[in-house]
Order: sequence, then C-alpha cells, then structure tokens
Amino acid sequence: MHLSKTELTRYNKHIKLSEIGIQGQERLKAAKVLVIGAGGLASSVLLQLTAAGIGLIGLVDGANIEAKHLQTHFLFSETDLGASKAKTAALTLKTQNPNIQFKVAQTWVSKENVLHLLEAFDVVVDCTDHFPTHYLLNDACCIQKKPLVFSKLHQFKGQISVLNLNGGPSLRCLFPEAPKEVVNPSEAGFLCVLPSLIGCMQANEVLKIVLEIMGVLNGKLLQLNILDYALSIQEITKTEAVKISEMGNYELKIAATNSVVPSSISAEVLSKMLHENSKLKILDVREYFEWDICHIKGATNIPMNLIDECIDEVSKDVPTVVLCHHGLRSLNVIHYLETKGYTNLINLEGGIHAWASRVEQGMATY
Repeated sequence: MHLSKTELTRYNKHIKLSEIGIQGQERLKAAKVLVIGAGGLASSVLLQLTAAGIGLIGLVDGANIEAKHLQTHFLFSETDLGASKAKTAALTLKTQNPNIQFKVAQTWVSKENVLHLLEAFDVVVDCTDHFPTHYLLNDACCIQKKPLVFSKLHQFKGQISVLNLNGGPSLRCLFPEAPKEVVNPSEAGFLCVLPSLIGCMQANEVLKIVLEIMGVLNGKLLQLNILDYALSIQEITKTEAVKISEMGNYELKIAATNSVVPSSISAEVLSKMLHENSKLKILDVREYFEWDICHIKGATNIPMNLIDECIDEVSKDVPTVVLCHHGLRSLNVIHYLETKGYTNLINLEGGIHAWASRVEQGMATY
C-alpha cells in the first residue's frame, strides 16, 4: 500500500526513523485497528492512531455524550452534548487526518455481535471499564486469534498489557476471575490525566505490534502510579485458560446514558431480540414500493416523509427498531424523533439489506 506525496510529507518524522521508514509507514497505512469504547482512554488512543496513519480505524460505542464526559473525553465539546460518542469522535478525527478511514458502530458490544465486529480488524484495543466486557473481548480475540491491547484504571494507577499475541497469555491467565474489590473507574474516580497517559501507552503498543518492533508488552502487565511514577512490569504465566473455542456467558450492562436503549444494533442481534421479546416493535421508514419488494414480518411501514403526519402511531413506551434500505434514512428519522422526546428508538445497522444478507437469506433484495 503505497504512500501519496501528501502522506510522505505528513509522516516524515516516522519515515526518518530506521525502525519505521517508508515500508513501516506503509504497514501502518495497511493496518486495521478496532477500538472498543469512545471515552477517556479511547480519546487518547484514537488521536494517536489517527496521527500515526493507521489506515482503517474501527470505533464501537453505544453511548451519547454527556456533560460528565467532558473532563476526560477531549474529542468532544459542549456543542456535542447528546450526540453519539462514536460518530462524533470519527467526524472530529477525520478533520485531523483525512487520509484515515473510519468504520463506526453506534452500538454496545455484546456476545451476539462481538465476533462480527472484530472480524475485519487486525488488532483490538479495549478501552472499556467493566470486567465482563474485558472477558468478552478477550474470549472473542482468543477465538479469532487477534491481539488485544488491554488497560485498567483506578484513581492514580493504570495497568496495560498485550494479550493473545502470537499464542501468548490471555486475560483469563492474568485474572482467572474478576477481582472482587474492583470498582468501576467512574465510581472510584481518577485524576483526569490518567486516561490520556494510559491511552497513549495503549496506542504505542498498537504501533509496535503493527510495525513488529521489539519491546511489545506481550504477556506482560505494566503498572504505573502517576503520583510517584512507580512502575513495574510482571510476566503473565500462560495457562490452559487460553484454550477458548466458544463464547461464554457475560453479565454485561449498558452504562447509564441519556438514552435508555442502544443507539443501533446488528441484524443478528435484532433476530435474537425478536425471539426473546414479543413487545419489540419495528418501524420501516422506506417508501411503499420498497416495502412491497421485501419487509420483516410484523413491522409497521411509515415512509420517512410521512412521519410527522403519522407520529401518533410511533410509540414512546416500547423499544422500537427503525430501519430503511441501508440504515441512513432510519438514522435521520431517529434523530428527528429524538427532538420530539423519543428515547426508545434503535437503528438497524445496514437496514433491510443487512437483514436479507445475514438473517433472512431467501428475502428479495434490490
């Protein structure tokens, strides 16, 4: 993957390094990195990966921006309150480096969608703060044999490790069970600079993995206290816990946000929800002629341009999945209805086309 003249100029500081050079920068351009979470850690990780020239950056987060985020989520500002964290982060980063491609999933990572989300990427960066989610990502990376850059924050201390790299130890080797004394970082509090520092170190590990530079924290746990700069690195003993062939059970929770439901879901997750929740509603905002070609059984059809006239037919009380052909019109409808007080709407990623391609494969497409 060759560099353009603009890229040769932009990345000149990397290119001057004998350990990187043009070939190394081309390797960064070809890399695909997935970041789970768009909070304080991710703000730092994403800025550094964008500046470094990672070619494709994936970003997964189902939350919206709240005032409490602004102290550490420095990709956002007051004018972004209420907007999607993942989408806003990608738009901000794109202005800083237009050479980078972003793939955004405005959803929560789950057992049902995690393997699909990880599939297209080379390296996964865990910027979440909940141990069941850490285990979920670890297990998915073990199954797909992808390296996981893990971190954990607590007040003035941070931890970072590279797991599952080239058959190395996994998170379950380090923590066979979630530490009982662990408190969610947001509840315990932390100095505002801590996520930035640890996030930069996570990004550094990603770059070393992609460039195959020695010194990667493969199977090692680095711990840093930012008060006295006490630093330690311990080896993680590899155990049978690395042998994971299928996903387990995870007590996942959705962080409290200004939205009571995930902002979007995949076709596979919708299929599972329909089997488990008879009260779930589906709103199809395509035109009538599109509905006639194909539709999901039980859905209601209200074309986008008739939403105002039919708004009384759209419930505010029941979780409602909104869909169109590819997921763009439905997202616009959701944003509009949110201005009318709706907090129960979920966008179907990829629309009816994704449903027909991955769930109801005998369905007509257009």
